[in-house]
Amino acid sequence: MKCLLALSILIDFKTRDVSVSISGLQELTGLSRPMVLTGLERLKNLSIIRIDSSRYRNIYEILYIEEDKKWAKTPSHLLRKALQDISNRGIAPFAALKIYITLLSLRYQDKLEVHVSHEVIRDYTRLQPKQIRAGLDVLFSCSMIHLIPREESGANRYQILGL
Repeated sequence: MKCLLALSILIDFKTRDVSVSISGLQELTGLSRPMVLTGLERLKNLSIIRIDSSRYRNIYEILYIEEDKKWAKTPSHLLRKALQDISNRGIAPFAALKIYITLLSLRYQDKLEVHVSHEVIRDYTRLQPKQIRAGLDVLFSCSMIHLIPREESGANRYQILGL
């Protein structure tokens, strides 16, 4: 998750390529070299990225489906700090990253807010309710999202900070 978010920060939007060294990804994510390599290999095996290792620095191409015209903007300045602050151990940080990516993908065009219930988050992420609460706590404590008080019952309103 951290590797995918790091690549999304560094992407060239025209070519959808990222040229970065492993040590650059380590510095950005706070992950060890073996963890970065494992994360990149996992993204490659899931057909999320293509790796061109023929140069001094690897070139990572983020793959997409031609028919899919959607994309999600990531707050690069905030994520640069948050990726290092979020722990690499435990289910809560992992849940936080899954929820964050889900919230980014569910955000509508130029809106900073996302209206989403815990059930929808559970459907997209396959996390248990207890894990969702723990993941949201991590996102709140890192100031990545803000819960907007709601006036009536229904879906929660989350503001994605840093966009």
